[in-house]
Amino acid sequence: MHRPSNAAALSPRAARGGRRATVACLAASLFWLAAILAAPHALHAAPGAPERYSAGAIYLAGRVVCHQRPERSFVAAGHPLPVCTRCTGLYAAVPLACLLALALPGGRARRLWAWAGTRRGVVIAALPAAVSVVVEWITGWTDPGLRAATGVVLGFAGAALICASLTSPREPSAAAMPPPLPSA
Repeated sequence: MHRPSNAAALSPRAARGGRRATVACLAASLFWLAAILAAPHALHAAPGAPERYSAGAIYLAGRVVCHQRPERSFVAAGHPLPVCTRCTGLYAAVPLACLLALALPGGRARRLWAWAGTRRGVVIAALPAAVSVVVEWITGWTDPGLRAATGVVLGFAGAALICASLTSPREPSAAAMPPPLPSA
């Protein structure tokens, strides 16, 4: 049975679909990053103002994905951001990876950062965050800049993996393939 190689070219229609999905990922990540950065400022709106309700919704959404410990969060307008410094770095890196995926869709330039778009790349990118977590648990020492940097590395690799999966040809996995029919 012939299986397409990973180097197989995408059809023009599939390439456009992957590009559109990457653009949608870029737009969603920019929206979420802007919401995170704007939420502390919106808390200064008058009570009952729509901006204040929006900020509450953003902080609530941030609570779902982050511990929101104030001592581990950047501060804007006198309030901690809705997510910690590591999450802020992670969310800041996603649009960068999406832009890079759109600007360098293939060829030699894409190979320069292709390591990030693999499972192994994500595991390697998670190592600095894991080490910093262990150091924090053992010593209690934490540095906001270091936490943000580990988030940037992990966020970039994770987003690169997602963008690569959106724009690469699909190869059926062995588990998804039905068993061969018995020969007569």
